[in-house]
This record gives sequence, C-alpha cells and structure tokens, in this order.
Amino acid sequence: MKRDIAIIGGGIMGSAAAYFLSKSGQAGNVVVIEPDPGYQHATTPQGAGGVRQQFSVAENIDQSRNSLEFYKNWETYMAGVPDLPDLNFREEGYLFVVTKEGEATLRRNQALQEKHGVDAQLISYDEVRRRFPSINRDDIVLGCHTPDDGWIDPNAGLWGFRRAAEHFGAEYIRARVSGIESDATKVRSLTLDSGQVIEADFVINTAGPWAAQIAGMTGAHLPVVPMCRVQHFWKCAHEIEPLPLVKDESGMFFRPEGDGFAGGRPSFDIAPGFVDDIYSGFFANYFEETIWPMMAALVPKFEDLKLQRSWFGHYAQNTLDGNMIIGKYSPGHDNIITACGFSGHGIMHAPAVGRALSELALTGRYQSLDLTRLEYSRVEQNAPLAEIGIK
Repeated sequence: MKRDIAIIGGGIMGSAAAYFLSKSGQAGNVVVIEPDPGYQHATTPQGAGGVRQQFSVAENIDQSRNSLEFYKNWETYMAGVPDLPDLNFREEGYLFVVTKEGEATLRRNQALQEKHGVDAQLISYDEVRRRFPSINRDDIVLGCHTPDDGWIDPNAGLWGFRRAAEHFGAEYIRARVSGIESDATKVRSLTLDSGQVIEADFVINTAGPWAAQIAGMTGAHLPVVPMCRVQHFWKCAHEIEPLPLVKDESGMFFRPEGDGFAGGRPSFDIAPGFVDDIYSGFFANYFEETIWPMMAALVPKFEDLKLQRSWFGHYAQNTLDGNMIIGKYSPGHDNIITACGFSGHGIMHAPAVGRALSELALTGRYQSLDLTRLEYSRVEQNAPLAEIGIK
C-alpha cells in the first residue's frame, strides 16, 4: 500500500495534523495508524482540558493564543463536518497564585505574557480574596488572572479533529506499527502488526507516550517517557462562588466541573512507566494524604468535600525540560518528523501544533508560528528550554 503521508498515532495531535493536512488539499493520501480506535488507553480523554496562556516560554504562549482562537471558533473552523461534537468551551479563566518565593517569577512571566498580547492581570492577595472569597491561604502574596483562558471537553476535541480529518479524506487504520524500514537518508515503509506494509513519502510520529518506541525503530532517541497522572472529582457541601481554574506553584490545580470540582496534583516522585492500578502502591492513599489537605489549605470549604471518583492517564513526559519536541529527529532521515513530549500541554496546543506539522510536511518550514527553539537540536546539545515557575 502506498500513501503520501503516514501518521503514527491518531490521538488529538495526530488527528489535528491529519485535519490540517487533509483540509489543505495539497497532502495527497493521508493515512493515520491508530491501534486503539476507541481511545480507551489514550492520553487525551483523561486530561483536564485546560487551555491557558500563562507560560514563561514565548513559543508556548503563542501556541496557546493560536489554539485558543481556534477553540473559540470551533464550529466555524469545522463547518460542514458531520456529527461534530460540542467542544463545550468554558471561558472561565485561569488563576495562578504564588507565595513570596514565587512572586518575582510570576511578575516576570506576566510581563512576557502581556508583551505577547495576553490579558494577564496581576492581582494582590486582597484582590484575590475579594474576587474569589473561598480562596483563603495566608502565604499567598500574588495572583495572575487570565480571564480569556478556560477549558474544553478533551474527548470532544479529539473526536472533533478525527471526524474532521476523515471528512476531508484522511484514512484511519486500526493497527500498531511494529517496524520501520529505512535507508541512509529516508524512511521507506512501515510494517504493521497485521503484517500489512505501508510505503509512505513522509511520516509523522505523534505516538504520545509511545513516541520513543517508534523513534527507536529508526535508531533514533527521544527523551520521552510515560508518566502516570491521576485526577479526581469531588463535591463540596458548601456553596462556592464561580471560580476559574486555580493553580499554585506546586502544580496543584482544580476547576469547576458540573456540580462539583475536578483537579489534582501531578505526582513528581513516581518512576516513569505505564501504571495499570491507581488503588494500590504509590497512589493508594494519594488523594486522602496529599491532595485533600492541599486543597483544603487553599479553599477551607474543601474540608468537607466528598470524593466521587478518580481516574488516570499518562503524560508523554519530556525528561529533558518538560516541553514538546517538534520537527526532524531521526539522524539522516529527512522525511520523518515528530511532535511529542508535551508533558501535559498537548490538548491546549493541538490546533497550533497540528497546523505546524502540516506546514513542515508540505513546505519544510514553519509559516504560522516559528517553533525552531522547540526542535530536537536542543536535545542533541543538552540545552533545556524549560518553563520557569509554572508546572
């Protein structure tokens, strides 16, 4: 089977790339290879769905602004796509709160965000308490509120991109890539676990937590590992005012969700790898012993919360610096690129990155956003480009 472009991994990133490529009318035959078409084990459906502009790396700010514009105009961009899911975008803002230790960093980050066109409002602790009286922790000295931010239904975002890609002609195959044939300069074909062989002129690796496994098939290395992240949904016995998504320096976050709240805190002490059970081992009492006390310290009314359920997914964690890797990565091979290692930022940046991957595949260069600093060269040079003050 011969295809012009083959995409390995049909999650939100692969499907976004497939959408932009197929819609362009310039990509020829696009095939997406996805072993889990129901997305039962995919990263995206388990995400919080947050879309924020509060970053310290300029490229991430710009990607968020680009993606926010897309998500806010979802139905316009996806006009004509049958059975398009409702994205349920909720523009209810983000609020970062910091202690004295994080004040200078928050101020620097806000200045950069403002320079890039973000409505980022520095607010004193007294103003935080006035706007959001349920937040009450004495060590907070400053907040940054971005009212234009919000969150989407992650599953709707994934399926929306997939249905749009298929609508414009992309083909999805249920299979897993088991091998890649390449020569000194190019990737030639992909072997699937079904035994089928797909020849492709261009290949895109958007396999998420499995991206490094795909890279190894051409002798390349990507510093991307699966990291288990657990979220929780709880209800509170007390009335609480409308809140944005609230986040602190530790990475703890929560946001309104239906008649309760969803949130958690990334567990940075666990070893990389896929986790099958969050009710034993490290995570057995994680909510009761870690999350609940932290939430109640920030919002005292959460002392009376009742946990309803917990769930988990796996970040594609870039162990170098926590930011994505995009572009060419396999030495000598000029027709395979990636976008991986988002470390939790994939949903919020999918429209911008899908567009960038399409541009790289079709023209060999960025046209919408210059993401050169996020390319693989920084891995080769051991030159991290990490977020500062924001997890």
